[in-house]
Amino acid sequence: MKYRDLIQFEPITEVVRFSDLKVEDNREKFVRTFVFSDRYRDSYIPEICRNLDFTETQEQVNGHFQNKEFFGIQIVGSYGTGKSHLMSLFSLIAEDEKYLQFVSDEKSKQCLQKIAGKYKVLRFEINSATELWDIVCYQIDKFLKSIGVDYRLSDDKTPENNDVKLQRMMEHFEEKYPDKGFLLVIDEMLAYLKGRSGSDKLNRDLQVLQALAQIANSTKFRIAFGVQEL
Repeated sequence: MKYRDLIQFEPITEVVRFSDLKVEDNREKFVRTFVFSDRYRDSYIPEICRNLDFTETQEQVNGHFQNKEFFGIQIVGSYGTGKSHLMSLFSLIAEDEKYLQFVSDEKSKQCLQKIAGKYKVLRFEINSATELWDIVCYQIDKFLKSIGVDYRLSDDKTPENNDVKLQRMMEHFEEKYPDKGFLLVIDEMLAYLKGRSGSDKLNRDLQVLQALAQIANSTKFRIAFGVQEL
């Protein structure tokens, strides 16, 4: 008897790219092969779902109910720790509840049920030196067009703050999809920010990230991004 007769396993993809998610077989595989450690099961997944569950606007703290605060989600880890795989997992389930059936851990599945199918999801990786706001506007404009929302964020040339412009964009989105949220997932953020190390450029980029996170409290917009640990 040989080892292959005793043990069958499916090799895990070492590097996950959002472009791979265009293939349906890869989508199912990335969810089905996700390995849930105790830390993922008891900490990471519940915290992610808490921030993405816009159906619960209040939470209990020290025996008292108070308005729930929503934030952006930053996934941090060194190379090869599974940041992209984790973002693929929850964004795929948030996009389409059919992927929930492939989650191998029951506790995590119950948690992810809260966000299953609740979002329209835009995923992209940054490999450009363009201003972050211009990248975000370009990607959002393409996405809105693809889902039938007649609005272009880049056409808003008013001198108002970026969060105000994003709120206007979300008004048009929610008019078309009143029961859905808008989840923006960005990967390779550190490589981009390292190329923008000048204080003026970096400050502008951080202001964009701040605006993207700020509107989570007043709309159904959520942002998640991955950075390598440095």
